[in-house]
Amino acid sequence: MAIDSHIHLYPPSVYLDPSSWAKPRGEAYWLSCVQPPRGRSLQTWKTVDELLSDMDEAGIEKAILLAWYWENHDTCLENLSWQLDWQQRHPDRLACFAPFNAKGETAAIELLRRAFDAGFKGFGELNPPAQGYRYDDPTLAHALELAAEYGVAANFHVTDPTTHDYPGKIDTPYRELLALARAHPRVQFVFAHLGGCEPLRSEEQIPDNIAFDTAACPLLYKPPVYREFCDKVGSQKVLFGTDYPLRVFPRDKRAPDFATPLAELHNSELSAREQTAITADNAKRIFALT
Repeated sequence: MAIDSHIHLYPPSVYLDPSSWAKPRGEAYWLSCVQPPRGRSLQTWKTVDELLSDMDEAGIEKAILLAWYWENHDTCLENLSWQLDWQQRHPDRLACFAPFNAKGETAAIELLRRAFDAGFKGFGELNPPAQGYRYDDPTLAHALELAAEYGVAANFHVTDPTTHDYPGKIDTPYRELLALARAHPRVQFVFAHLGGCEPLRSEEQIPDNIAFDTAACPLLYKPPVYREFCDKVGSQKVLFGTDYPLRVFPRDKRAPDFATPLAELHNSELSAREQTAITADNAKRIFALT
């Protein structure tokens, strides 16, 4: 049984008409990602029941519902309400990371405390350049101190600057992310999307408190980079994630699922022990999952 450490989910009130939902809330960046002005969107939508059915079909024991990197604190509050409902209804299958925007200041910290008290395993996905604050924002520092207090993690979006352009692509300076992790050694950081594969290009030492998830990698990297990445970083630092229900295999006419990215990982020259670590054991250890 596997654990998916990186998915996103939205209620029908959001995805039935993304434009009508996003525009009054000032969430232009999210709208540009899910409904780009040009080209085909890779975003698809799933209900909670469809999510659970897809998990069962692929042998996914538990999925971690990440929040989106919203531009406004009020949207973070709305996102939190969905997650609290889903986690309460399916505590054995779903775990959550809380939404956060440092511009919410004290209210943003209060939101995190509420989420952590409810058993959330962390906060994020975070993308400060897209959300309108800096990596050295004092409210973000406060949030990371709170995460250390609760023993939970922080997930940061990391963009690969060498890949092709796509809707929503924005720079996330890797050195600033490393500096942030070094400044908060008691916090478990997760750098999404294999950290933009920046560890393969950088000789800087990776702090012990950073792990990397594989979300959207089949979309970004062909052929798969899992073997090369594990050789450089170590399989104990890698978490299986899909970015479900993003269409990460755009040529595949089927709806997004978990089985296809799992199969790609299993066919990537990793040993059985490495595969087990990446798909299950690392997440159980890092997020204290039972």
